[in-house]
Amino acid sequence: MIDKHLKRWDLVGKTIDCHSHVGVALKMYGLVEYPYAETAEGIYYKQISAGVDINVVFPYTFDLYCDWKSMMKGDVAPAADPISEFPYKVENRTLMREVFDYQPRISRRFIPFVSVDPGRDVPGQLAELEKLEREYPIYGIKINPVACRTRSLELLDAGKDFLDFAAERDIPFLFHSMTIPNDIYSQASDIFKIVEERSDLRFCFAHAMLFNKHFLELAAKTPNAWVDTAALKIQVDLMNQLVAEGVVERSSLIDTDYTDHKEVMKTLCETCPDTLLWGTDSPAYSFHCRRAQGDGMVQDFSLTGAYEDEVAALKSVDREIRGRVSNANTLDFIFGKAIGEVFEFLSS
Repeated sequence: MIDKHLKRWDLVGKTIDCHSHVGVALKMYGLVEYPYAETAEGIYYKQISAGVDINVVFPYTFDLYCDWKSMMKGDVAPAADPISEFPYKVENRTLMREVFDYQPRISRRFIPFVSVDPGRDVPGQLAELEKLEREYPIYGIKINPVACRTRSLELLDAGKDFLDFAAERDIPFLFHSMTIPNDIYSQASDIFKIVEERSDLRFCFAHAMLFNKHFLELAAKTPNAWVDTAALKIQVDLMNQLVAEGVVERSSLIDTDYTDHKEVMKTLCETCPDTLLWGTDSPAYSFHCRRAQGDGMVQDFSLTGAYEDEVAALKSVDREIRGRVSNANTLDFIFGKAIGEVFEFLSS
């Protein structure tokens, strides 16, 4: 395993976007959904436009593992002879090659996480990660249960070796997480069971768990849990829609002004001052698609936002808080608490 290219002290004071995708979502492209692709170079020019220094990046989907005809019907099923032999085999390598081989002039602007499916072909995935880490640094693991159609709790069963892989390398997990009942794969309550089981590992709950008061307060009190704001503007829009439809009770949410995502950002910073991470979800700060949520449930999304919306949320908080949510907290999540690495740095 090679050393990480970037250390904590390389990133102190930098503005870090903790949640962004590089790659292509073939299912979305084939079904005329949006967004369906992003490149590292494209993110780089967004960074320049917004004063962002670093992006955590990971693959978009594992569609090359899937049966394409089924995928074009909205289903996720392994192909008989997939292009990607294991979930994310091709996508993880393509991400690394893009960042380090094809775009070396900007490679230090990216912190690559690999993606895994926690329930399918786990030995094959791990073997590929062990090969990959001999060539490139792996800073963390991203899991999107609903995209894989694999329940997050598989990480305590079929996928338990991923936990040991991460522990041996001291790298964290970032989970797509939801608190609405129709996503059976990505429930925050299930992910918290993993967090509690493995207190030796660090975990981040993406998308602010759709502002659920109980789980945000629980995350704030849990030493190995963080929360990110990815796609904040459209998460606020979605929550307003779900409340209006009676799917979610307003009383279950943090108390804030849901007419302005910037006000929601400020309340999140007050709720989770030491564990909130800023992220854009680039390019998925807009989301137009139909997605199976499990048990025959399907959700249509028609949500429009912009990169500028996510940047505006960050800039709406004062400088000291901004430094926490876009740097200090993020470094603690990626690298662990600072004391050990700072001592190593000062002693070198």
